[in-house]
Order: sequence, then structure tokens, then C-alpha cells
Amino acid sequence: MNDNLWHQLNAVLGSLTVTVGLWLLVGALPMPMGVALATGFAILLAWKSPSIGSIWATSTLLLGVESLAWPIMQMADLQKLGPEPPLEELERIFTAVLFGLFSGVFWMTFAYGIFKRTRGTDSPTAPSTTIPKTKNQKKQARRKSG
Repeated sequence: MNDNLWHQLNAVLGSLTVTVGLWLLVGALPMPMGVALATGFAILLAWKSPSIGSIWATSTLLLGVESLAWPIMQMADLQKLGPEPPLEELERIFTAVLFGLFSGVFWMTFAYGIFKRTRGTDSPTAPSTTIPKTKNQKKQARRKSG
């Protein structure tokens, strides 16, 4: 297959991943808005991302942000219940915080690894490290210079 086609296919899959995460976060995302977001994000990813790695790095970064936003939204909903919410709601908040923080940190760390890997292939090679000289090599260097 053509490389450009693979690039566009991964942009579509990345945008679907982010859109499904947003749909899970919001809870009731209207279908036309979901399709518009997925299409717009796919076009943006295909246009601005230079490689497939950067497409997935951006997608997983946004998925991590969505995962971190989930417990915050759950806690905002908890304030609507008053000063003493029921135990079931507190259990729901605890689960949201536990899994939201865990998955958010996981996806953001995963995105950082992909960003670092894609940046490493584009950047120049790292400078070579010098190996320290042994005692015999130091003696030989002194004899030659003196």
C-alpha cells in the first residue's frame, strides 16, 4: 500500500480513538457532533503530523488528558448532590479517581515515549562517549609528549 494511505488510515484510527474517549468522557455526545469531531481531528492529524508515530503520540496524549479529566468531571457532579452524598456515589468517585489517574498517567507516559522515539529518529545522532584511558595508555601518552 501507499505510504500516504497508511498515514491517512492511522490519522482516521487515531481520531476515532480520541472521539470514542471524548464520547465516554461526556457521556452523551450527539452523533453529528461526534462525526464532525472525528472527521476534523482526522484531517488535522493527517495534515499536521509528519509521521505515523506522531499521529499516535498526539492521540494517546489526548486520551491521557481525557482520562485525567474523567475524575474531575465526576467530582464536579458530586457537588450537585449536596454536602453528604450517598455511599454509592462516593464509591463511584473513588473508582473514577483511581482508574482515571492510573489510565491518565499510563497514556501520557506512553505518549511521551512515542514522542521521544519519533523525535530521536529525526534528530542528529548523539555525540559518542569517550572511553577513559587505562594507566598504560596514559603512560604511553606522557612518553610521547615528553
